[in-house]
Amino acid sequence: MTERTTDLFGPAASDLATIEKELLQEIDRDPPEVARSMADLFQAGGKRIRPALVLLSALCGSYELDRLKPAAMAVEFTHAATLVHDDVIDRSATRRGRPTMAAALGDEPAIVIGDFYFAKAYEHASRTHVPEVVDILARTVMSICAGEVRQQAIRYRYSTDVEEYMQRIEAKTAMLLAACCEIGSLLAGLASQERAALSAYGRSLGLAFQIADDVLDYTGAEGEVGKPIGHDIVEGFATLPLMLSSIKLEEGRRLDQQEARRVADTVRNSDGPQLALALARDHANSARDQLTKLERSEATLALDSLAEYVVSRKL
Repeated sequence: MTERTTDLFGPAASDLATIEKELLQEIDRDPPEVARSMADLFQAGGKRIRPALVLLSALCGSYELDRLKPAAMAVEFTHAATLVHDDVIDRSATRRGRPTMAAALGDEPAIVIGDFYFAKAYEHASRTHVPEVVDILARTVMSICAGEVRQQAIRYRYSTDVEEYMQRIEAKTAMLLAACCEIGSLLAGLASQERAALSAYGRSLGLAFQIADDVLDYTGAEGEVGKPIGHDIVEGFATLPLMLSSIKLEEGRRLDQQEARRVADTVRNSDGPQLALALARDHANSARDQLTKLERSEATLALDSLAEYVVSRKL
């Protein structure tokens, strides 16, 4: 975690650092065949927004770190497993500036390692001794998988519309952030209305986060985003900046690296990224609006700051 993102987590920062250490210790206890590559992925960095959301949501109620630790670790293992599988599906060579697990080991070992950490996530969720936590996480992973299948079905279909895009990123990104908030608020004993508000906050935050991430795919520097610029269009996926740029591409054809670079340059110089970012800010503001349904606290202030951060990071 960087100092900047740690600062955003306010009252949860210290406990989040403890969880970060325990995540690495837990991986170190795993069989070396799976642990080495996952440890490398964790040590490459990461924002740890998902476990932070579990802790910050719980801080809005009755906060017990020992009860929250396995849940916070479960959501981060889930996220890590999805990254491993995504890199196989997308044939990605690098992540966070390092070779992906699939590139280093091959697709088959990477898939099995991802499966191992999905199972580990469910094991940790069960350690909360609250069956609903396992249920929330399982339903979320099913949503992520369904979203991935839908995404693969529209690969190289560059004319897909904004509504389809929003459904895609809700399934693949927003649902997990909503689940983090729901799990934290559940374990903290919050009332149903407060749980619903925090879950809605997580969903809107996730939408804002993914749109901003897709903007960065066109406008960021490779050293900042940890992957080649224009990665999405190389992989055959139209995201919001391209959709809002009015650029028309031939359907059903994979672009080579040179073509993709030209498209990325054209999108970067169009209104598409700024229009997309404006929509991301709308969703961030919707997330903030949900926080008004909760008692004002250090935790809600940190959640408010996090909504601002996801649409301003390195943009």
